[in-house]
Amino acid sequence: RARSGEGTAMPDQDPKSRAEKSLAELTKRFLRLLHESEGGILDLKKAVKILAVNKQRRRIYDITNVLEGVGLISKVSKRCVMWM
Repeated sequence: RARSGEGTAMPDQDPKSRAEKSLAELTKRFLRLLHESEGGILDLKKAVKILAVNKQRRRIYDITNVLEGVGLISKVSKRCVMWM
């Protein structure tokens, strides 16, 4: 019997799609989007659509909460954040 992480991957666990869904990768993509946003302000609803994470919207808010906590962004409104 193969241990977790050994042997063949489960059909629904394509390594590439798992990597694309990782929190680290999502954070990198979010930061890239924030840097490219007009005026440094990003609408989180648009970010969710662009990053294609509709089912994982909570992850975007986790990212923004951490970035806000360390002083890198601030909330302009309920849906918008701004690079500091």
